[in-house]
Amino acid sequence: MMKNSVLIVVSLVSGLMVILVFAIGPGIIMQTSYAQNSNDGIMTNDQITLSDDLANNPLAQDILKKIEQTRKWIAELEQRNYEQLEKQKELEEKRRLSLAKLNQDLKEWETLWDYYSPKNSYERFVDTIPDSQVQEVFWDQFEFKEQKVKAGRDALKQVKADGGSLRDARQAYLAAAETKRIELIEANSQFNVRHNLAYYSQQILFDREGQFVDSPVTGEQLRKHYEDYRTNPEYLNANPDDAISWDELGRTSQDTECRQGQIVVHRFHADDYVCVTMQTAEMWIQHGMGEITGDSGNNNGSRDAQSVTPLTRCDDGFKVVYNNQTEKYSCVSEDTANRWIEQEIVEFPDPEEYIMKSIERKETLRDVEEINQQIKEMQDVLYNEKIALKKQYDEKYEDLLSDSKDAEKRAIQEYHENSAAHKEDLSKTIGYLRDQYESDKEETLEDKIKDMKKLERKFKKEMSMFAQDYTDHPYIKIVRNGGNMGYEATPRE
Repeated sequence: MMKNSVLIVVSLVSGLMVILVFAIGPGIIMQTSYAQNSNDGIMTNDQITLSDDLANNPLAQDILKKIEQTRKWIAELEQRNYEQLEKQKELEEKRRLSLAKLNQDLKEWETLWDYYSPKNSYERFVDTIPDSQVQEVFWDQFEFKEQKVKAGRDALKQVKADGGSLRDARQAYLAAAETKRIELIEANSQFNVRHNLAYYSQQILFDREGQFVDSPVTGEQLRKHYEDYRTNPEYLNANPDDAISWDELGRTSQDTECRQGQIVVHRFHADDYVCVTMQTAEMWIQHGMGEITGDSGNNNGSRDAQSVTPLTRCDDGFKVVYNNQTEKYSCVSEDTANRWIEQEIVEFPDPEEYIMKSIERKETLRDVEEINQQIKEMQDVLYNEKIALKKQYDEKYEDLLSDSKDAEKRAIQEYHENSAAHKEDLSKTIGYLRDQYESDKEETLEDKIKDMKKLERKFKKEMSMFAQDYTDHPYIKIVRNGGNMGYEATPRE
C-alpha cells in the first residue's frame, strides 16, 4: 500500500486550464498552471516541478505526461481556432471588398449604358428634328408606346400573381401590349391635331386604314384647310403688332377698295376677304383656295360671295369661268380667262345649261335619298336575320352543354350504383362525353358560319340585282361603301 496518495483537480474555464495536484502526505505539494494569452492567442505555461518525494513516483510521472499531452492538445485546438477565425475574417473582408467593387462596377455599367437607354436614344433622335411641334408629336408617340409596354407588364405580373403559368403570362402580356394599325392611325391623328399640325375636320377625311376618301365632297373639305400663316390664331396672338395682318384679315370685306395693283379675294379656308395681287388671286383660284367675287344679282343688296355661279355678274373686265380641276366657278379677268381657256384649265359655263342641271341635280338628290332609304331597309333586314340566327345558335349551344352535363350526371350515378364499376371506366366515360361535347360544339359553329355566309350571299345577290337597275341610269349610281355589306346611292358626276 502506498504511503502517499495523490489528488488531482483539473479545471477548464473559458480557455483557462488550471491543474492542481495535491500529494497528500507530509510536506508533499505540487502545483502548475498555464493559460491562453488574451493578446496573441498563444499558449504559455509555467515550469512543472515535482518534489523530491514524487520525482521517482510512477503515478506522478504518468500524471505529468498526461498533463503535458493535454496541454499540447489544448494548444493545438486554440491555434486551429485562431487560424480559422483569422481566415474567416480575411474571407469576410474579401467578400466585403468584392461586393463594394461589384456595386461600383454596376454603377459604372449603368452610367455607361444609360447613354444607350431607349429614352435617351430616342431623345437624341428627336433633337435632330428642327420643328418643336413635330418633336412633341414624336414624344407623344413614345409615351403611347411606353403605356402599351406598361400595360403588358402589369398584365403579366397579374397572371403570375394569380398562379397562372408562364405561357399564360406571356399571352396576357402580348394581348395587353398589342398595338393594332388602326390604333396607330387614330393616335397619330390625335397627336397631330393636339400640336396644331392638322385639323380634326381634316383628319376625318381619311378612312380607318389611313386612306384618303377621294370624292368631290372630301376634296372640297380638304381645300378649306389651306391657310396663310397670318390666319393662324396662334400667329396673330404671338404677333399683336402685325398691323397689316390684323387690318387685312380683320377689316377687309368684299366691298373693300384695295390699293392699286390688288384685288379683293374671298378665301374658302378662312372664310374671309383679303387684298392680294392679281397674280396671287389667280393662283388661289386655279387651286381652288379662293375666288374673286362679283354681284350675284340679289335684289336685297346682299352679295353671296361664296356662291359664284354662271349667273353671277362679275365686275367690269371680269368673266365667270368654270375650273375643271377644282370644279368651282369664279370671276377672273378677261385676259386670264382667255389664257386659261387656251390651256384648257377652265371653260366658259352655259347659264341655261347650269339652270337645267341645277333642277336635275335637285331631283336627283331627292331620288338618291329615297334609294338610300331602300338600301337601309334591306340592310336592316339582313341585320335582323343575323341577330335571329345568332340567337338560334346560342340556344343550340346551351342545349348541347345541358345535354353533356346531364350525360355526365347519369354516368356518375351509374358508377355509384354499380359496385363492380371501376373509377378508371368512369374517367374514360366522362372524357369521352366532354370530347363529344367539344366536337358537337365545333360542328355547330361551322353550321353557324355557313348559315351566316348564306345570309350574306343572299343579301349580296339582292343588292346586285337592285344595283343593276341603276347601271345605265344617267344621274344615279350605286357604289360600295363601308365594306362588302355596305352600299350607297350617289349622283353621277
